[in-house]
Amino acid sequence: KYTQLRTQVLRSTVIPFNIILNYALLNVLPSTYASLCCVIVVSGFVLGSITELNFSQEGFVFGIISSILVALYSCSVKKILPVVDNNTWKLMHYTTLQGIFLLAPAVFFSGEWNLAILSPEIKSPTFWFFMSEAAVAGFLINLAYFALIKFGSPITTHISGCTKTSLQTLLGIAIFHNKVTPMNAIGIGLTLMGSTLYSVEKYVAPLILSQDVRSSDMGDVRSSNMGKNEKDKTRKGT
Repeated sequence: KYTQLRTQVLRSTVIPFNIILNYALLNVLPSTYASLCCVIVVSGFVLGSITELNFSQEGFVFGIISSILVALYSCSVKKILPVVDNNTWKLMHYTTLQGIFLLAPAVFFSGEWNLAILSPEIKSPTFWFFMSEAAVAGFLINLAYFALIKFGSPITTHISGCTKTSLQTLLGIAIFHNKVTPMNAIGIGLTLMGSTLYSVEKYVAPLILSQDVRSSDMGDVRSSNMGKNEKDKTRKGT
């Protein structure tokens, strides 16, 4: 309402707020390499949308507040998951019930309830079909969102969101022949590169760590076997 600023620019600020809140709520900081990847992704998002920038003070303030709330929500989900035994289905039921009780008064006092009741579309089967379809899709999206936070992290969740947006832009170029400026192309490339490097770090680092652990375990086994062999030789000699 208050801004014509491209939503990707504002959405990119979720990542730095996520890093801050991740440390404040979960006492977790990303590695230097992962932080550098986040900087690349944010830079790519801003560059990809900077040509459509139309600044307004109200839009900037509300956009920053929105980013903080989104980052706070994802960090809160990560923090609260152990309380429900890391069960995303339980958490979905709780959040759905809370949403019903919290949104019902807002719908009534905002006047949307009366508008919905008086609308002629309320009796249309097509309307209810698409409403039901949207409800099922929304439920599955939230479930996937919770699962991604559970098995990954809030930062990983928003990195994947940036990647998805960039891939959508590429599909729009390939299928609908959407026009992009060189700055947009550089931004898309940076976003995809940063998210790819982040994914590689998240995937490769645990593998390297597990290999190091296995190597150290094998070394301990070998040294213990060598010690046993030396003792056996000593006993035989005596």
